[in-house]
Amino acid sequence: MRNNRAGFYQRSVQIFVLIFAIITAPLSAQDLLIAEARPGPEYGGQQNEYLSMPTDVAIGVEGRLYVVDSGHHRIASYDAAGNPLGYFGSEGKEEGQLQGPVGIATGPDGSVYVADRGNQRLQVFAADGKFLRTLVLLEEGQAVTPVGILVAADGKNLFVTANNSHRVLSVDRKGKVRSGWGGEGEEPGQFRYPATLAQDNSGNVLVVDVLNQRIQVFDASGTAMAEIGTLGAKQGSFIRPKGVAVDGAGSIYVSDSYLGVVQVFTSDGTFAGVLGTNGQAVRFKAPTGLAFAAGRLYVTDMLAGKVLSYDVEGGR
Repeated sequence: MRNNRAGFYQRSVQIFVLIFAIITAPLSAQDLLIAEARPGPEYGGQQNEYLSMPTDVAIGVEGRLYVVDSGHHRIASYDAAGNPLGYFGSEGKEEGQLQGPVGIATGPDGSVYVADRGNQRLQVFAADGKFLRTLVLLEEGQAVTPVGILVAADGKNLFVTANNSHRVLSVDRKGKVRSGWGGEGEEPGQFRYPATLAQDNSGNVLVVDVLNQRIQVFDASGTAMAEIGTLGAKQGSFIRPKGVAVDGAGSIYVSDSYLGVVQVFTSDGTFAGVLGTNGQAVRFKAPTGLAFAAGRLYVTDMLAGKVLSYDVEGGR
């Protein structure tokens, strides 16, 4: 534990020095390799559909878009054309209520899973927002604080990041914890505040390891396979990675809430560029959750209070 803490403090000093360097000498767009995309619709940002501190986004049945409207303790929904459908959830501790929700995922049956972090539980809703059930995840008799959720490709299992134990849990749809891996630390397979998750085309699980400034790749059983990124402000490195998504061609997208960009990597983790349009990097205020569907990348910009979308050539 002492070595872990010493490593953490050393890393904190490194981050401070790096942030100072970025402030005094920020990267220019001309220095960046650009991964071209075309801007699509925006969601939120207008007075009549105001989002407060949105943290994550997911695409459900019929192309419905679900956004974690964290500051309002609710979920906002939109149809495939971008028209607002309304909200569900409200602040509180009762069933169907939320307290500082952060992560969201959808299942093939239309179910919407929400990481109700403040209440230490998952809340499950139908596609139309009707409350279905509460899932309290337990490890060694203690309630887990969920942050990120991934519904496995087969639709039968969930992967959940546990903020309080620095672990990833494999959970069935009734909320029973089947297995887990991780623990606090910097070694491969360990985490410091794991956040969002994604699954690649081979079934591997990608985990955003926030304070270790990397993406870790595991097989479905939790065996560590690879790492993407390192601490830094150069292309292919991170300061505060927050979101991850994989497109149909296997490319990996990672948001960095401090650097304000989305970076793109090939399926083997090779840096491919920064998301951009017309040769210029797209600069976000604080990009967090990502989702990919039907050739379109959705980016949650938390401090801008909206979700932006981009059509990615070759992303299918």
